[in-house]
Amino acid sequence: MVRMLLGLSLSLCLAVGLWLPQVAAAVVDPVFSVTTSTNSLLQNQSLKVDIQGDSLDDLFAYELNLYYDESILQLDTSQKFTDLNGFVLPIKIVQDGGTHAQLVYTKTGSLTGLNGSAKLGTLTFRTVGSGTVDLTLKQVKISTSSLKEEKLLTPNAKATVLVDSRERPTLGSYPTPSTPAESNVVSVKPEQLQTSGAEKNAISLPTNAQQILLPSNTSELLGDKKLEIQAEKIKLELPAKVFTQLNNLVNEQERSNSKITLAIEPLTESTVGEGVLNQAKNQLGASVKLGSLIYNIKLYVTTKAGQTLSLTSFEQPIQIRFNLHSAANPKLSSVYYISDNGGLERIGGTYLSGELSSDISHFSKYTVLEVSKSFADVPSSHWAADVIQELASKLVISGTSEQTFEPESKVTRAQFTALMARALQLKTANSSTSFQDVQPSDWFAPEVASAVQAGIVNGRETDKFEPNSLVSREEMTAILMRSYRLLHGKTDPAAAPSFSDEAAIGQWVLADVKAAAALGLVQGRSEGQFEPQGFATRAEAAQVLYRLLSK
Repeated sequence: MVRMLLGLSLSLCLAVGLWLPQVAAAVVDPVFSVTTSTNSLLQNQSLKVDIQGDSLDDLFAYELNLYYDESILQLDTSQKFTDLNGFVLPIKIVQDGGTHAQLVYTKTGSLTGLNGSAKLGTLTFRTVGSGTVDLTLKQVKISTSSLKEEKLLTPNAKATVLVDSRERPTLGSYPTPSTPAESNVVSVKPEQLQTSGAEKNAISLPTNAQQILLPSNTSELLGDKKLEIQAEKIKLELPAKVFTQLNNLVNEQERSNSKITLAIEPLTESTVGEGVLNQAKNQLGASVKLGSLIYNIKLYVTTKAGQTLSLTSFEQPIQIRFNLHSAANPKLSSVYYISDNGGLERIGGTYLSGELSSDISHFSKYTVLEVSKSFADVPSSHWAADVIQELASKLVISGTSEQTFEPESKVTRAQFTALMARALQLKTANSSTSFQDVQPSDWFAPEVASAVQAGIVNGRETDKFEPNSLVSREEMTAILMRSYRLLHGKTDPAAAPSFSDEAAIGQWVLADVKAAAALGLVQGRSEGQFEPQGFATRAEAAQVLYRLLSK
């Protein structure tokens, strides 16, 4: 039934009421109104339109039809029109008796519908022409929670907006803005994308710019170059192929009349930041600070008919660079993706000259978080304290509990393999292996499977991995060097220190031990001894992992 509700029009949605208790139908028709964020604006500016319902009595489902002039207004269909709980169909643009937006909603899970007053929909338009335009709510279909019959209303609620013929100035001739509303959109002209000699084409934005309008043939104009967008506190580097991929969403005949928009919107409301920090503290179990502004980033193409299309992922990654807050610790800071439900995913990041950069494969909300995790049994005087804290902040290692790390405890083969797989961000399609002692349900199965597939670890026997056996120092070094070669390729011969117990090192791993020692990835323990059969501790595992990631 859920799929039917999501896929059918309102008239079909209403039919599900046969299974719901009946409630008395509304006696008085609701009252509808249309309001706009302004009644006059210039071309290339945004307009918010709200549809309000009053005197509601058990309004369980509705279809709103708002008419407008598409030669003056262009509708953004990429966002939901309401946050009301229930099923919401995507905004639909209908060409029937005039262009209108069709908004369909039905409530779920409650025996009664909406009562009193409620905001039923919010739409965002972009002005593309000039003149006086009416936004008229001509038709509304409603149903109560009985869902047995549909009622058609014709409120003809209207709001009128005047769009001035003057266009906002484009990049390169941008005056000092008088208000944010006049400075949040920048139009990039074709000639600004036709520079020669440089590997990338850089566009600098004014302080308040949040919307960048790009030519429909941006990919052709860029050729094999990248487009770098330089805002005040964030930079984006987009390969030309991303725009090709975006254009391919549009029918070839419509591409020349389409428009590309890149939105870089800082979310400055304190409630947004507080929500992200609270989620981060709960999810990460650490002290968390914002290391940058939170940005909602979108890239979409809009057809002449007003249909808005966006990419769910990029074939080539886009680089994002944040200006790190001066008070943030770069060693503990990472770029994070914020999902629509508020969940957080660490992306990573490399710090250089005040900026934290990372590659991303899709747009959404992003920010930088400084994550500080401390353990009661790792005081600041411990030789590996800084390393453990930094790796914990990057979610590569975790404690044995919320408060303890147990730095001197020994490490199993499963634990060290999992550490390496996470540090290298190895992925695999499934958790199946040929080892009899590794079941798909084991917590370490995905990491073991991905590490074996990447060639950084082997079983002790053909069909046995021995995940719970302690990892020896020579085994740890072999896995470490395979990981190094995976990251950097072959190692150059270098003078390696000699160990007094070199004869005890297995021939199968001797070259790796010497190479790791030459690279500074491993060290002896005491009196020049390597102790190949000794067992690695959790602190030692953290240290060698940190050295590997620092190369």
